[in-house]
Amino acid sequence: MLVIAIILLLLYAALFFHTVNEAISGKFDSILLYTVFFFPIYALFLTFNYEVFGSRLMVTIIQYSKEVIIFGSFSLWFFGQRNVLKRAWAISTLDWFFLLFLVLAFIFFILGIGEASFTNRAVYLKNILLIGIFYFFGRHVSIEQVAWKRIMNVIFVTTVLACGLVVLEKTFGFHFHSYVGYVKYNLDFKDLEPTGVYNLNYTFEAEGGRPRYGSFFSNPLELASSMLIVVATSLVYLLSVRHKSNRYKYLFILFCGFLCVLLSYSRASFVAFFLMLVLIAFLMKYYKLLGVVFFGAIFIGLYILFFAEDEVRYFVMDTISFENSSSLTHIVDWLKAVESMISNPMGIGLGMSGNAGGADLDIVVGGENQYLIYGVQMGFLGMLLYIGMLFFGIRDAWRAFRLSKNRQDAVIPFVAASVKFGLLLPLFTANAEAYIYVSLVSWWLIGNAESKYQSLKKVKPVSYRSLELGN
Repeated sequence: MLVIAIILLLLYAALFFHTVNEAISGKFDSILLYTVFFFPIYALFLTFNYEVFGSRLMVTIIQYSKEVIIFGSFSLWFFGQRNVLKRAWAISTLDWFFLLFLVLAFIFFILGIGEASFTNRAVYLKNILLIGIFYFFGRHVSIEQVAWKRIMNVIFVTTVLACGLVVLEKTFGFHFHSYVGYVKYNLDFKDLEPTGVYNLNYTFEAEGGRPRYGSFFSNPLELASSMLIVVATSLVYLLSVRHKSNRYKYLFILFCGFLCVLLSYSRASFVAFFLMLVLIAFLMKYYKLLGVVFFGAIFIGLYILFFAEDEVRYFVMDTISFENSSSLTHIVDWLKAVESMISNPMGIGLGMSGNAGGADLDIVVGGENQYLIYGVQMGFLGMLLYIGMLFFGIRDAWRAFRLSKNRQDAVIPFVAASVKFGLLLPLFTANAEAYIYVSLVSWWLIGNAESKYQSLKKVKPVSYRSLELGN
């Protein structure tokens, strides 16, 4: 294990310094490449290094190395602009929602509202700023076709590797997290005792003790949500490429993504998977896909009803009727959050809800719904601004796709709109913005799509069928 840990550290050091060098050279799309390389394994990379070396300092340095890259690159870009204070910034409706959301978070931080400590509020503000920075990078950093292809290849390879590991977990009945220091890290850094049947936490088990697998992602829920990126990407290529051999490749990647969602036993992501397919098929008028989704849903329903094990059938029925413990937990937390918002419509402060970094679990209110989490912390205004960011982000990304006339302009808006729409349901049942891989990548893509929309919105819409890809 020591040799493996040293090799991984050297590889990460190489990635870190390469990204820094690229950013200094003005190639800020390297930040997105760094994100898709590192963030899927980020959590377990920390736990594994702590398991092997036992150094809190080393783990802390690795933790904040990503902030050094992201905030450092943002500073380089912003202050590297000529006459930055005199520049005329074209601000769209979506930009205003972002700016107001970030300003509101700053106000809550500066005023010190809430019971959370200064450190926890600062960490939570930092996490919100990461969302804003990635959106801002998407708005102002163009992605060349070569760089985009490299990024997509990393995402595809990551998906296949994640699928391979999750299949091994399922086949041999083990959790990868049990062997890479997950419990020790949570106990020493977060003061969280192992819980549940598998001595990890309850996220790793479904109703009745059925195991849920997370591959090398931080937990099964993040694995499932992250697969929405590859579903949207592989689907647009699958529907658009000319060569049949490439279609098989994208179909295989799509299957890997679906298998990861299935073995993670994330109900919200599983439903979101099909809802996203329905939206894509409906808006693209690809009725064959609608038929596949419809008959696929019927087949799954009939299988569960007549052939699945009783444990699976009861699990599905209890989920639909909100009678299992997980669903009841969601409802209880939602009610607590709504009660808090009614009692404190202006919010009770940063770090007072959810389970992301900066949230003190001893004082949090609610936490099973991203919309309500922001509502509890920053009031109805904060929740509405966040919903506005999602609404205009999805709308403008889809409009950018409809207005696009070539491959480069079409793919990113398609993926951005599809992923953010697919995440709407998981956001109802989890603190999903804490899943930094899917959250930050999707906000970058939304920003990129917004820039395309602002430049294309006076162009006559074209049919998606004219956007056939070349490979």
